[in-house]
Amino acid sequence: MPLIEELDCEQIHRTLEDASSREVPVALSCRIGRAWHGARTRIILKGPSEMYLQYPGPDEEPAPDLPIATSVNLAFKLRHHKHMFNALVEGDSECVGPEGVPVAALRVSVPKRMYRVQRRAYHRVDVPRNRSVLVKFWEGPPAPTSHQGEGECLSWEGWLTNLSAGGFQVRLASGSVPQLEVGDVVRVEISLGQEFRPVEAEGQFRHEIRDERGVALLAFRFVGLHESPAGRETLQRIGQIVCDFQRLGGRRRARAHESARPAAHSAS
Repeated sequence: MPLIEELDCEQIHRTLEDASSREVPVALSCRIGRAWHGARTRIILKGPSEMYLQYPGPDEEPAPDLPIATSVNLAFKLRHHKHMFNALVEGDSECVGPEGVPVAALRVSVPKRMYRVQRRAYHRVDVPRNRSVLVKFWEGPPAPTSHQGEGECLSWEGWLTNLSAGGFQVRLASGSVPQLEVGDVVRVEISLGQEFRPVEAEGQFRHEIRDERGVALLAFRFVGLHESPAGRETLQRIGQIVCDFQRLGGRRRARAHESARPAAHSAS
């Protein structure tokens, strides 16, 4: 089964109806100007060509105004997949919620395209101990190209500590930590060795933590990957890397378990 699939029209309608009946949480994001904004919502009601979302609540920042014809990214988890699609805002509305109470709603179009990615690709996995993965960052759009960095000034770089199809974490020396605000978007290039093309994407800053040694760990989420064929190809590659790291981690744990068995046997 492929890691990422495009659904047909019947599957789209059935999936949206299922998500609505189960009241699954929906993540809404959109690019307004040069910034990405995120909010939480759910599908209240689905019609043949439009659906009604509970008016988005803020996700770490005030919910943005969404003018008519704004394209929004919507994503939700259902069974073994994460589903992603774009919809156009058709206006504010009001509809009756499951409890029979009128609720403020955002009316959006039913998408013509929807993609689903296996949820295992969104399980965060640590970089194998024998791998060093360099991450380079540039500030500001547009997204990088295969010629990223030529004639440009590198902002900073760090080392990948974990990865999923949803985002990643990097380790930076304390003296090289950039001044980022939550929600800032940066361009990213993840180098996986000379035999592989770098993964190029945009990452939105989520938070920073410090370990016991004072080393900075910065978390980012990927944004906009399902919007274009190139982005979906990148998402496919990231998901495959995650699965490869998961397999390597599983083999290492199995070897460690096997090597521990004789010692445990002799101790008994």
